[in-house]
Amino acid sequence: MTFRLLLALVLSILVMVLYQWWYTEKYLKGRPRPQKAVSRPLKRESPPQPLPRVEEVKGTYGEVKVSTPLYDAIFSLYGARLKEWRLKAYKDRIELHPLGKWVQRVITHLMGRRFREPPPPEPVNLVEEKDVGLLPLGLRFPGDEIPYDEHISWECPKREVELSRGEAKLRFLWHSPHGGTLIKEYTFHAESYRVDLKVIWKDGGSSDAVAELAWVGEAKGKAGYYRFYGPIYFSSGKVEKVKPKALKKGPLKVKEVQWLAFDQGYFTSLICPIMGKGTAAIAPVKGKVVSVSLLSRAEREGGEGLQWTYTLFLGPKIPELLAQVTPTAKKLVDYGTFSIIAVPILKLMKLTHKFTGNYGLDIIILAVLLKILFTPLTLKSQKAMKELQKLQPEIKRLQQKYKGDKERLNREILELYRRRKINPFGGCLPLLLQIPVFFALYRALLASIELRHAPFVLWLRDLSDKDPTYITPLLMGATMFIQQKMTTPPTDPTQGKMMTFMPIIFTFIFLNFPSGLVLYWLVTNLLGILHQLYIERKA
Repeated sequence: MTFRLLLALVLSILVMVLYQWWYTEKYLKGRPRPQKAVSRPLKRESPPQPLPRVEEVKGTYGEVKVSTPLYDAIFSLYGARLKEWRLKAYKDRIELHPLGKWVQRVITHLMGRRFREPPPPEPVNLVEEKDVGLLPLGLRFPGDEIPYDEHISWECPKREVELSRGEAKLRFLWHSPHGGTLIKEYTFHAESYRVDLKVIWKDGGSSDAVAELAWVGEAKGKAGYYRFYGPIYFSSGKVEKVKPKALKKGPLKVKEVQWLAFDQGYFTSLICPIMGKGTAAIAPVKGKVVSVSLLSRAEREGGEGLQWTYTLFLGPKIPELLAQVTPTAKKLVDYGTFSIIAVPILKLMKLTHKFTGNYGLDIIILAVLLKILFTPLTLKSQKAMKELQKLQPEIKRLQQKYKGDKERLNREILELYRRRKINPFGGCLPLLLQIPVFFALYRALLASIELRHAPFVLWLRDLSDKDPTYITPLLMGATMFIQQKMTTPPTDPTQGKMMTFMPIIFTFIFLNFPSGLVLYWLVTNLLGILHQLYIERKA
């Protein structure tokens, strides 16, 4: 919500600047510029599909535990499904600094609420469902070739797998009352989040048989502005996100899918068929819970049975690791429109991080380097502002002369600018150039796993989350106010009043922004103030 408010504010300023520029061009050259129509591609809709059948599972089923240096997993003997997948290196939250906890306690007390002590951090668990019948990696066979009944428990000769290096296999067996054996074989790798899965039906059958492997999770759509929670698939060379509103008309079916995933912000659960492409079936189950299934045909197994093979990835969205599953999987790390800026920013920060070991310092270095890069434009902007300042007496005379005719006043002021060859919007250029960098850094903070829970100093323990003490947003607002007082005020009184409230508005908006983003803006303001003081002293 705060991001949308900032975006609306920035766009409003941009529209105002562009309108004034257009008006200037029209008045001086007499040529209005035509607007181009924007065409939008039509969205393809799939025909409604039947909802997945959800049955209540009664009774208890045994469990099998798997432990590697990267994760702890638990499988249920009901469907050989995944019950837990906890990532050892990633916690679900950061322990608040005592100062941050005290501030939060005071704020909740002032709001008339009771402060609740947050629970201790736990490893991230990619499995959100507790209902046994909705656990991920369940199998279905839509045809009649395989008489599978999931209520019949699977068997597993092992109850625990401890893996410190290399790889280990875990084989589940299911025996049909009508004859035939189904095998579900997982292969785990000690130093990877990749899992190889092989499903084998030992009793012959047609190679047209289709297996459906599913993941189930809670589809939240956009959590914040850039974090996405829900189904994603790759088809026809494009990554497609399925938002909750797309399923309001019913389930969705997409053919020729290279891989299917359930995205959870910084993490993902990905299913990639080894034997060519499959069909994705995405359907609501209950509330926000969504089932994402991959349907694929079988191939002949050596013992005249049928076989389906998959590569799974259950872990953090690190492009290099995702690319090991399939090259296109790295597209799950999405920086959106500003990727052309966000990617170089991240590469630069990773480079400086090798020397600093602190992403907060890397953000400060980034701000310094960009300040140096934009210095020529800043000097040009300051020169334009000084020229405008020299025109203040003449502008005031025009305001007094045409105070009853605003349209005539605007024309006279624009004519004055034309005669003196002054661009009234030259001072806006450095700010406008900073906006794409600002949004790109915001995108990087909310999409890059490296910046998740990255600490800076003292109470700033997570640069991807807000400052729990609100100290940095308040400092940012104060520096913005000081910087504004050091610059030439706008000639238009209305604009002047709006600019006076800008530090207050920005402070309010930045309260819930990632602290890394606030730190960047704060450092940029401080550098701007120091630069202005240097220019004034030199003059």
